[in-house]
Amino acid sequence: MKKAIVCILFCMLMISSIMGAVSGTTISKKTYQPMTIGNILYVGGSGPNNYTKIQDAINDASNGDIVYVYDESSPYYENIIIEKSITLIGEYRETTSILGDNSSDAIVNISADDVSISSFTIQPNIGQPEGILIVRHFTSPDYWNIDIIQNVTICDNIIKNTSTGIFGIRLNQGKLYGNKIENCNVGILLYIPSNNTITNNFITRSSYGGIEISGLWNQYRILNHRNPVAQNNIISQNTIMSNRWGLRLSSGLVNTKISDNNITGNHEVGLQIYQASKIEITRNNFIDNSVNAYFGASMVLRYPRFMQNKWDNNYWDESKNAPVRINGTFYFIPFPRLPFSISFPNYEFNFKELPWVAFDWHPAQEPYDIPGMR
Repeated sequence: MKKAIVCILFCMLMISSIMGAVSGTTISKKTYQPMTIGNILYVGGSGPNNYTKIQDAINDASNGDIVYVYDESSPYYENIIIEKSITLIGEYRETTSILGDNSSDAIVNISADDVSISSFTIQPNIGQPEGILIVRHFTSPDYWNIDIIQNVTICDNIIKNTSTGIFGIRLNQGKLYGNKIENCNVGILLYIPSNNTITNNFITRSSYGGIEISGLWNQYRILNHRNPVAQNNIISQNTIMSNRWGLRLSSGLVNTKISDNNITGNHEVGLQIYQASKIEITRNNFIDNSVNAYFGASMVLRYPRFMQNKWDNNYWDESKNAPVRINGTFYFIPFPRLPFSISFPNYEFNFKELPWVAFDWHPAQEPYDIPGMR
């Protein structure tokens, strides 16, 4: 396994040095360095030996290299595949554009560990592919058996008009921050993620969900213990507004922290939790959603664990002097679905569905000052 901390520190150092150089005399919008300096490969502009296509520079890069893309030759009409550990940096996110099409699954397809992408506008030229897809050796339908992909950083990008803005499967130690995602079907969608941080993103006008995170637990399956567990993710300081629903957690997520988010103006529900355990929902602003929050939980005899979520110190549209009630539904299922079918004449099994409630015992008296993104 690669040394993730060293790689991240190296990337941060190199990003700082590059951006400092861009504003100085060594590298600027009009003065370009050749691609042969150190481990930095340049795309666009008029420098000697600069690449004209991002993919060509990526193909020639080695693990640990930086591909720096100038905005003067933008937009770049291409779909990009990243199969090595590199850092891909645009000059300015508003003016350095990658316009892909639906000739492949995604405009940017990442299948390597230790990848960083920052400062681009990513949108389709034709069709509606995924924006950024993070997955290794995908197989369908058994996507839960694929390899984990680690240490991917997606930051300070604009992603719009794609099917999903950022779509990751079995992502571990990912960092998704500072992105503006708009007019997608889903803003951020992660399957079976662990140890990721989703922070300081602005997600708006998704036709379905702003952020969705899903595990693999299913109340009907008797062999849930064989599934990988989605756990220890952090969702904080995001603005999630004007989507169909804001934030959805489902299917066996464990130990997720949702804090200091603006969840506002979503058309169906601000936050929906279904079959997720040990979720902490604290210090969020729930404002002007059709339904601010809703949860669903079920219990089978082997798995009575989905009642351990904590709601505390959230702001709920207005000052509240009493605990705030969060409505939900509880389903009692006496046994998981067996791996074979059983039928009895004249027998019909009825699931028990009951209304259920949770409480935020200490609601905030005024909204938190959580900065929205530009």
